[in-house]
Amino acid sequence: MAGTVTITYQEHTSVRVCTWTWTSDASGDASGTDSKSITGAALRWVTDPDGSAAPTTLYDIVVNDEHGVDVAGGGLANRSATAGEESIPDPPVAFSGKLSLVVANAGNAKAGVLKLYYR
Repeated sequence: MAGTVTITYQEHTSVRVCTWTWTSDASGDASGTDSKSITGAALRWVTDPDGSAAPTTLYDIVVNDEHGVDVAGGGLANRSATAGEESIPDPPVAFSGKLSLVVANAGNAKAGVLKLYYR
């Protein structure tokens, strides 16, 4: 898998945000691993398709920890191509280390954003 992934981090007083901005390759995939280890509990996931290059309907995202376990627990499968969506784990899911984003079935040169809100 290839495509491009840019990762940014925001620190707030009680909630932190990790943002993955991605563009898929010709096979409809994108992947990238954080260069920074982060630790916390996932509170909320938000996907936002890029309106000008919206991904194919029902594209999939997984966010793997260093053990290959999907920290989002499958909650980011079958995403909308037109609307922002959220997934709220209950209870919050603990993680530690470098996280890897994997986007599949998005279509050629499509784009979107995934945000992880955690504390």
